[in-house]
Amino acid sequence: MSIQLVVEDLNASFDDKVVLHDVAVTAEKGHVLALMGKTGCGKSTFLRVINRMAEQRGAVVSGRIMLDNNSIFMQEPNEIRRKVGMVFTEPVLFAGTILRNITAGLRLQGITGKQALEERAEETLRRMEIYGEFRDLLYTDAALLTRAQAQLICIARALALRPGLLLLDEPTRLLDAMTSSKIEDILFNLREDCTMVMAVHSPQMAGRIAEETAMMEDGTILEWGRTSDLFYHPKHRHTEQFISSKFA
Repeated sequence: MSIQLVVEDLNASFDDKVVLHDVAVTAEKGHVLALMGKTGCGKSTFLRVINRMAEQRGAVVSGRIMLDNNSIFMQEPNEIRRKVGMVFTEPVLFAGTILRNITAGLRLQGITGKQALEERAEETLRRMEIYGEFRDLLYTDAALLTRAQAQLICIARALALRPGLLLLDEPTRLLDAMTSSKIEDILFNLREDCTMVMAVHSPQMAGRIAEETAMMEDGTILEWGRTSDLFYHPKHRHTEQFISSKFA
């Protein structure tokens, strides 16, 4: 079931270097929120703060991050990660079979029965409409997958936990156009199942998939709102320049 994300007055720093400053944004239930901005603007750090990874790497974080009116800072990181999935730019697979990768999070939760794991993997791949591609490969070594296939499996691994919120850090930036289009279609069709916050490498992707878009610059959000409003009526000069240059 999708959940709402509300962020207010969020600040984060590493070794006294401020990387996020007074960030405030909302991702509505069942919506896709796209994060735009130049490399180094804070998109990846923002995503890692939400799933508590940044703190584990030494970040000092303050502010409010609420998931359906519950503060993430009042919950254990592992509990947060049962509700919040994460997909990175570079697909990272574990040693073992494709099935073992898809169900890695489930096994950490104590679900170990072969039938239960196979059923959840099948359910997830069917939701993504890629079951036919992987049906006969579930017990194949995941190391044999192409990068494109590996990213699909990483998305399946996150979705197998049935997260209410899915965070994606430029998930198609390293992929070919055909695979990128397939992933966009998958995510677009899954919006009712989970809320998504996605760092994008191009405004075109935000325009195709996101109901709302936020423009980030130097660790803060310059503006955010409906994607169409941001594209056609940007309030900030940096937003207009970024969109114009990327489309050009």
